Amino acid sequence: MRYLFFTITALLIAAGCGNTQTQSAVEETDQVTIETGTMLKTDSMGVELGDSTEVFGAIEGVVTGPDGNIAVLDRAACCIRIFSPEGEFLRQISREGNGPGELISAAFLTITEDGTLILTGDGSEILGIHAFDYFTGEWMGSEPSFGSPPTCLEGAAGRTYMRKFLDIDVSTGEPVIVIQITLNEIGTEEPLLVFFEDRIPFNPQEMSAIISLVWFGYDLACDFSGRFYVSPRSTEEAVVYAYNQTGVELFSIELDLEPVLRTEEELESERLVLVAKAIAMDNAEVISSLEADPYKPMIRGLEVDGDKNLWVLLGGPSQPTFEVFNSSGEYLHRVVLEGNQPDGYSWNFNFSYDNILAYAEDPSGGYQKIWTLEEQ
Repeated sequence: MRYLFFTITALLIAAGCGNTQTQSAVEETDQVTIETGTMLKTDSMGVELGDSTEVFGAIEGVVTGPDGNIAVLDRAACCIRIFSPEGEFLRQISREGNGPGELISAAFLTITEDGTLILTGDGSEILGIHAFDYFTGEWMGSEPSFGSPPTCLEGAAGRTYMRKFLDIDVSTGEPVIVIQITLNEIGTEEPLLVFFEDRIPFNPQEMSAIISLVWFGYDLACDFSGRFYVSPRSTEEAVVYAYNQTGVELFSIELDLEPVLRTEEELESERLVLVAKAIAMDNAEVISSLEADPYKPMIRGLEVDGDKNLWVLLGGPSQPTFEVFNSSGEYLHRVVLEGNQPDGYSWNFNFSYDNILAYAEDPSGGYQKIWTLEEQ
């Protein structure tokens, strides 16, 4: 798949030849008692063998629709499947191919307030953004991206969505990776807002870091009322930036966390995830050089619940653990997913339309399932 790596691959070949405030941190060492709630699994869908509509090949995104049904993007099947909350298969959107509305490969599924499903990838003879109507399944169009397609999509108000865009700047003679977090709208070429921009030196010797930056790098979240959140996925700092609907930074949240080393099992699991991403990017030749970072990211996920509270997924604990803040950045409590979670360090979560869904990138059972969760 020609995915996410055009400018970076070219550079590898060349290389071979406003007022803000900071909210109080949640101090792990000094805070003796932290109010802790629990989250439980209530249901699941997905089987190892059986009906093809119930077997997931490679989940690359899951969201709840406005009607409560669940949309699942399966990269291996090149389609979006819609299920009832009870797990009954209802219908399919798109199929494998390169014709109008078809997909070759895709990732980063999200849904906007008006019910537009947006994903990024290859299809319809376009490498870029693809949009479908959640209710009818109709292909709404595709927008090309020059260089790496946007990633880390988050649906926002109306037909708008947040995204991360990665480009290469060689104007100074030394290549620099430029990352922008923007607000975009389907059918509009230029971003509506630029929330955040970062510049990182390009090092062709650090392929693992580059792949991680392309696929992850930053965590995003927003609600439909004009709150937007950005967190760099870092092993050295834990900070979340909050913005309003005009792009003004409102506040930042800094968590006082200590670096956490990955276990040998976690290192291998993370390496396998990197391998899968490299293959999806059609860069299997770099697999032998991939090494997972020995430290876990301090933050590895952001979500917003139905009460507009911000949930910050911590990267350190093997048991999925969230710190929860209100929309003003005030700390509320902690929530931990109960039960034995051997896949805890590879879980992806989605909060949409008052529903909490999760799946593991590298499930211990050998096949992917989607879990419905509920806070107690």
